[in-house]
Formats: sequence, structure tokens, C-alpha cells
Amino acid sequence: MNLKKDTEGIIQQVCELLHRMDDEMFAQPLEVFSDSSIGSHIRHIHGFYACLIQGAESGVVNYDKRERDLRIQTETTYCDENFCSLVPHISQLDLQQPVTVLQGMYTSDAANGDGIASSIGRELIYTFEHAIHHLAIVKMGLRVHFPDFEVDKNLGVAPSTIEYRQSVCAQ
Repeated sequence: MNLKKDTEGIIQQVCELLHRMDDEMFAQPLEVFSDSSIGSHIRHIHGFYACLIQGAESGVVNYDKRERDLRIQTETTYCDENFCSLVPHISQLDLQQPVTVLQGMYTSDAANGDGIASSIGRELIYTFEHAIHHLAIVKMGLRVHFPDFEVDKNLGVAPSTIEYRQSVCAQ
């Protein structure tokens, strides 16, 4: 696994999806999501990556304190620009850099305690897996609410699963 390249691949998947959707479809509340939208899941993915990049600068990552820019979940072009802006930052990350992660059931700093020691690499793995999970949810929403919209079969599928499926088919 080349974590930075795989992360760029996830961002590319998101951008390719955004290029094929219009704002109305992107922002539409979907029943299967309890009236959340595809855009809100995509914004959520972006928020975690943005927190990680900020954490690399400050030494502290707090996913609970992410910025929730509502334009990212309603405007596909704006969302695409924001995702593209992540790539150069991700390529510059030092995967060995230590960070403290503050995250918990509550959002106050006191509730988060002293934090947990981690590394940028470990947190990039977390945000990568988190993105795959939300893209799988997005794929379900697209299939249920927009059945004529063609969805890449590998959207929301882990690289190890794709590799496994390819090896099984090759046998």
C-alpha cells in the first residue's frame, strides 16, 4: 500500500463523481440517509482530511472540531476545488510525524482529556478507511435514489478487496 497515492486515488474517485453530478442531485436529502445528502457525506470525508492536514501543522488532530463548510455539501464545483486543494498537502505529509489525537464522545476539550499518541501515517490510514466507508454509503444512496446513475463498481471498496476480487476472478 502506498498510502499517499491511495489517498490521492480516493480523492480522484470523489472528484470523478462530482464531475458527473449536478448540485441538485448532490444536495438532495435522501430518505435512505435519513434526509442527509450525498453532499453531506462527501463534506464529511473532506472534513476529516482537512483536520488531519491541520493536525500535521499543529501536532494535534481533533476530528470532532472539524469545520463544516456547507458549500462543500451543496456545490459540486466548490467541493471539487476543495478536494483538489488537499492533494499537495497530503503529498507533503511526514507519515512518521507524531501527533496527539483528541476525539471522544463529547466535543469539549475537557472531555477529550489528554489525547492519544499517534502518527500522521496512522491517521492517514484512518481517514482513508473512513473515506472508503462513506463512499460505500454514497454508492448505496446513488443506487437506491438514482438507479440510472452509473456508479463505479469500485467506489467505496477497499483496495485489498479489489485485489482479492481480481485474484479470485483470475483463478
